[in-house]
Amino acid sequence: MNRKGTPSNLVAAHPGNTNASKTGVYSPRLLAPRAREVADALMGAPQATPLDQIAAEEIGSLVALLEATDADLERHGLTNGEGDARSLLDLRVRVSGRLERWLREFGATPAARVEWAGSLGRAEASASVMREELARGRALREEAAMRGDLGPAPSDDWVTSDAD
Repeated sequence: MNRKGTPSNLVAAHPGNTNASKTGVYSPRLLAPRAREVADALMGAPQATPLDQIAAEEIGSLVALLEATDADLERHGLTNGEGDARSLLDLRVRVSGRLERWLREFGATPAARVEWAGSLGRAEASASVMREELARGRALREEAAMRGDLGPAPSDDWVTSDAD
């Protein structure tokens, strides 16, 4: 510090200062708000559970990084001063591929949602068949008990109310 300077207006650090920031592509602090916004939206999806939080945060980070990269490429162009492709293009391609894989895993692509909905339909169909089979079994058991072919009916305590 300059001892002859004016210490009253010297500040050691400027919290939140983004003056030196150019693109934000390599600044987690600048990308974090958008990443959080995306992650929160993903966690609101019907298939999301608390266990999906890490995946949602990774997707949010990738989306924020892609948006910052795209903004920089739009502002400064695709080539450098010598006419060569900028290194951000390679970064963009790699991040885009990672995002696609994470979105597919999360069920956040149209094809993944169709697959998820189909699996729900199959699960409901299986549950319906199971309910019908349980009802048919109860009816057969009651008929056999009325004829005296069986002793007392076993308890249905193991069957949950969802199966009725």
